[in-house]
Amino acid sequence: MTDKLVSMHTAMHGGEVPTLASGVPSLLGIPVAHSAADLKNGDVAIIGIPQGAQASPGRLASEWSDYGKAIDQTRFQSLRYGGYLPEYDLDVFEKLKVFDCGNVDLPEGDQDAAIANVSRAVSEALDAGCRVITLGGCVPTANYAVAKGVASATQGKVGTISFDAHGDCLDYLSATAGRTKPGPGTWQRRLWEHCQNVDPSRHVEIGMRGPRNVREMIETHKRNGGKVVPAAMFRQWGVDTVAAEAFPHAMKGTARTWFSLCLDVLDIGAVPDWGDEPLGLSSHDVARASFLAAKMGVDVMAIHFIAPDSPCAQRLACYLCVYMMAGWILHDQDKH
Repeated sequence: MTDKLVSMHTAMHGGEVPTLASGVPSLLGIPVAHSAADLKNGDVAIIGIPQGAQASPGRLASEWSDYGKAIDQTRFQSLRYGGYLPEYDLDVFEKLKVFDCGNVDLPEGDQDAAIANVSRAVSEALDAGCRVITLGGCVPTANYAVAKGVASATQGKVGTISFDAHGDCLDYLSATAGRTKPGPGTWQRRLWEHCQNVDPSRHVEIGMRGPRNVREMIETHKRNGGKVVPAAMFRQWGVDTVAAEAFPHAMKGTARTWFSLCLDVLDIGAVPDWGDEPLGLSSHDVARASFLAAKMGVDVMAIHFIAPDSPCAQRLACYLCVYMMAGWILHDQDKH
């Protein structure tokens, strides 16, 4: 028998936690959307991407292949939270109708179908009038496929704000992906080639550092007219200055801007039970950046590379969702 799920909300007010499957709660105890039609009166759609990491230089295929299970683990961790942020005296669920759309079906061994399914889920949610937060996954479903869905649903140019320890704009990194399929290190380059309205000149790359990068990455962004803020510069400027100086570059002249947040942008010590690269950003940095990006007009947030069996990383992902939604509320208040 599965123990009854109890959330912060149900503990205080009673009721049942909505579930996606037996023992799997919805994120933050929000209502579940079973189809795109359920989103017609919604404001925000949460979409899970249960994909593990691919092999890449220095990382075996088996090393992080179980990252797909982190999404439902994150949903369980979210039961400890509600939607209220004391620093803004704001409860996001009093202002927004938010739905958990469950996990996208990712057919094993069929990357093209997985990309198509994620892209469709994102574009359908946007077409229904929702903003979107995707949770989990790795290259290419968590970033390339999300952006492809954004591009499909957007009439006009799409800008990108990318927080990542590494530049992913190489032309070639592995024989598996070659020069046609999106893969680790190359997904941005393939995105620009495959989605003509995703504008590389409206790209802002933030958080790169260390010797897992190569000069070609910096040169490519500069040649395209993009903007690069390495992690060292981010620390010198501070998050508010970076947002004020860099984020507008991804929004100028675009119809929509999306935010790709790879959690490897975090410093290796930022999450006690997980880490990838040293000299990165803090959890405060990424939460504040998410809030500011939403407040400035970003419509889609992709939070990827969420670690399995890491309560700390998963709790941070929950924070990012709530702070993103708070930014959207303040954006709409400022607009009106």
